[in-house]
Amino acid sequence: MHQSTLNDAALALSRILSFNKIKHGFFGGWSVLACSPHAAYRESKDIDVLVAATKPTIQRILSQKRGWLEIPQCREDYVAFFWCDTEGSQSMVLVEMFVGHEEMARDQFPVSRNQVLSGPRMGTSYVPILKEEFLFRGKLSACATRTKSSDVADVDYLVRNYGKELKMAAKKMDKKTVGMAVRRHPELRKVLGELGVHTRGAVWGVRKARLDGQSQPQMWDVQRGLGICF
Repeated sequence: MHQSTLNDAALALSRILSFNKIKHGFFGGWSVLACSPHAAYRESKDIDVLVAATKPTIQRILSQKRGWLEIPQCREDYVAFFWCDTEGSQSMVLVEMFVGHEEMARDQFPVSRNQVLSGPRMGTSYVPILKEEFLFRGKLSACATRTKSSDVADVDYLVRNYGKELKMAAKKMDKKTVGMAVRRHPELRKVLGELGVHTRGAVWGVRKARLDGQSQPQMWDVQRGLGICF
């Protein structure tokens, strides 16, 4: 999907959440691309956002807004909507929100920075995107649970462009996460080595774990992957 359409969806959501004084921060593949205007190595298909609010709160707010269509599912930690800028348009953007509670906004919420975005429908404005440390954490956690090559490409891009900033975060990563990520994507051994991460022990620790395709996400897994305790 064209990046400008995703930008429009992010701007539309951020304005609604900001108006309702709800802390939020974008992450995932789209955010990596949005932070780096020259990162044209791939396209993104959806938007991920961490939201310091409960699922019912988000459902109530967005159900009243034109252009937002909820995708029903039963997970407590996650709510998804399609966003469409005009009625009847075929350009529907999947927006995945990983929710929590209002208390998360006080001292647990990851650090974000304001990023200028422009979209053909929503104009130009700022949106909060999690800092590179948390983009890296989230992407490496994704590598540990699934086999999408885009996750590896994003980790590689972040390491090549923000290596100095990521060294401390990489060394603090959970060893199981590192081990599973490298087992699923052996090419990460070299990438993480550039950050000074010794992966041999981490891989040995998960040597008996099964790698049957994509792991089923457990409650709060994504939030924990970003460094939030539940």
